[in-house]
Amino acid sequence: MPARSVGQYAYSIAFAQIALAQSHLAAGDTGEALIAAHRALGASEKGRFGLEEGAAHRVLGQIHEALDARAEADAAFRRSLEVLDEIQSQPELAQTLLAYGRFRRGDNTVENRALIERALHLFEEMNATGWIEEARAALAAA
Repeated sequence: MPARSVGQYAYSIAFAQIALAQSHLAAGDTGEALIAAHRALGASEKGRFGLEEGAAHRVLGQIHEALDARAEADAAFRRSLEVLDEIQSQPELAQTLLAYGRFRRGDNTVENRALIERALHLFEEMNATGWIEEARAALAAA
């Protein structure tokens, strides 16, 4: 199999596993969500797909949040921010900032508001109207 095909295959695996993890999380099946998120992370790291790696860490953070594993969630959100900041993926970075700001709600009002405000700023730059509304609602609740 040519190298390009292998890369495309790994990319497809990472992307599909992220979507699967999100679906399982939305359905409340955190066990299956965790398995899919780890598969996504493995495929994205192996293929060196920064965007997918950052997204996988964010989903992992959301899963750990649902499991009330705060230290693991915090570490996953922070790693997502590092990866996405490094590759300058504004849409994914903004989503992680929003998710992390929501997660941190109540920990430090100034810091979690700053995360959400940064997300809102990025969404506004992209004119991502649905995300803008979601970030504004998160700010109102912060």
